[in-house]
Amino acid sequence: RWLEAADLQQELYRHLAQYVPRILCVGGWAASSREEHREEQREDLAVQLLLLAPLEWLLLGEEPSSGLALLQENNQPSPLCGHVFRVGEPTYSCRECAADPTCVLCMQCFLGSTLKPGREDLTAGNTHLQTHTLRRCVCLFSVLLQYSVEMLTWDQEETLPAGLKPPEWADTYLCMLFNDEVHTYEQVIYTLQKAVSCSQKEAVSFATTGRKSRNTSRQSKPLRVQVMHSSVVAHQCFALRALSWMGNIIQYSDGLRRTLCQVCLQKLPEGQFSSLVDKLMLNDSKMWKGARNVYHQLLMNSLLMDLKYKKVFAIQFAKNYRRLQTDFMEDDHERVVSVTSLSVQLFTVPTMARMLMVEQDLMTTIIRTFVDHLRHRDLQGRFQFDRYTAQQAFKFGRVQSLIGDLK
Repeated sequence: RWLEAADLQQELYRHLAQYVPRILCVGGWAASSREEHREEQREDLAVQLLLLAPLEWLLLGEEPSSGLALLQENNQPSPLCGHVFRVGEPTYSCRECAADPTCVLCMQCFLGSTLKPGREDLTAGNTHLQTHTLRRCVCLFSVLLQYSVEMLTWDQEETLPAGLKPPEWADTYLCMLFNDEVHTYEQVIYTLQKAVSCSQKEAVSFATTGRKSRNTSRQSKPLRVQVMHSSVVAHQCFALRALSWMGNIIQYSDGLRRTLCQVCLQKLPEGQFSSLVDKLMLNDSKMWKGARNVYHQLLMNSLLMDLKYKKVFAIQFAKNYRRLQTDFMEDDHERVVSVTSLSVQLFTVPTMARMLMVEQDLMTTIIRTFVDHLRHRDLQGRFQFDRYTAQQAFKFGRVQSLIGDLK
């Protein structure tokens, strides 16, 4: 039915409106970890069978397992594996193959490689898809990415975007407690016990969902709490799964990956944002930690894997640089989960950095942004760092990350 639909977005939204609220965020509080695990398994199975499997049928036009196997068989992937290095993980380099000192190999690629003199074409890859597959891919990625971006940047707590309201609008709400990098682990547990009258064990379980322990508190701002309709939360949860699904599916074909890159960077109608990626970046500081991690990973698996689209993304990043850094100064999360951390993927590549300095005047932008955040001066115009309050000193610590970008 979807293949013949005149308006794919309307049909897909109708399907999501019917099933997403019935599958996600409907379970009650589990009495034990075993019951909670079983509930998660049932939820994952329902998501796969009722939501993701139909998308795979639509994309491939045939049984997903055989269709994906055929795509992978005909694929000629780029030599770039897209591995995301962890802190302290070893890297390997080749003096003959590397385009510059920043080109490195992960351990798996290094051990499995047969290095030969001469440089490989890192932009090479299979861009060929059958016409009907390409057409379905563009339509599906466009609708699904627009849906995901809209839900992750949605700021209405009791309503949904047009076309997503379920047939039965139940009067059910969830109290959402958002994690941050400000409050200590013990503070959150104590506050939860007082706020919802739960035991310490239950409070620990609530607090450890998506949190990491902190040793000291640096600010006195309260935890962010919102009461949201269960359908809104359900669609936001599925938006993350949809982004993860796209990140996984493009690994089967370089053609799918490049198609997703084109959709991500496609110009939007006149408005505040130039593209869907632009909208995600400029709303980064408003998102919760899990949402940031998912879409950052998608950017690394798609745009940053191709030199052509990486350049386009770098230009957009440079244009938004000042606002992104300003938002980061007020952010309640560390830089590692901020979109500003992607600067290391762009500015450390000599050819990319040179292009941004010449075409986008990046050096001037970074310096002006740095100076703008150093506001306290004496009568002679000298900076007065010793008179900073604790809050101002905390922000100045973040301003220093701009110096790393200058390097």
